[in-house]
Amino acid sequence: MAKESKDKTSTAVLQYFMTQNRPFAINDLLQSAQLKDFGKAAVQKTLDQLVVAEKIKEKTYGKQKVYVIDQDLVSSPDDVSNIAQMDTKISELTRQNAEDETFIRNAETELKNLNSKLSIAEATSKLQKLCEENETMESKLKDLSSNKVKLSAADFKKACSIKEKTASELRKRKRICVDMLDQILENYPKGKKALFEEVGVETD
Repeated sequence: MAKESKDKTSTAVLQYFMTQNRPFAINDLLQSAQLKDFGKAAVQKTLDQLVVAEKIKEKTYGKQKVYVIDQDLVSSPDDVSNIAQMDTKISELTRQNAEDETFIRNAETELKNLNSKLSIAEATSKLQKLCEENETMESKLKDLSSNKVKLSAADFKKACSIKEKTASELRKRKRICVDMLDQILENYPKGKKALFEEVGVETD
């Protein structure tokens, strides 16, 4: 009778662990409807025997012992296959996440670069102002070149110096205009000719 009772307790405890498949302290087991009638001493003894038989794993946390069934007893071939599939899926998601993070970083860098540039409206306004200043300088140069202005030798020398500086500044501003136009054209929906007509740029 004692052996039969022992086997019954062992079967009940093991079956309970297999169906629940989660960790339990002995007090948790005694609160279950399936095991509470066996008594704490019998359940504890059965747990000790199942631990020795390596069917139950025992972990100690402070003063409390926690028990969990050996997963080999509850894992089926299908479970192993599912775990392998999950591992593969995790690897794919990890790779995809890394690619997404790289894409986001590149997009943020591109956005920062775009925000640092002038808008089309700002660039157009600045370009028009530079073009007007260039026209004024060219007009002054033409007047000087055609001798419309009578100059003394000192004034002529001074005018030549101004002309050289003005020509240098003109070349500099032309380069700025070209750079501005190239920048606008990056996001301009039409061609270069249409842009030149729109902002009033004259080429020679």
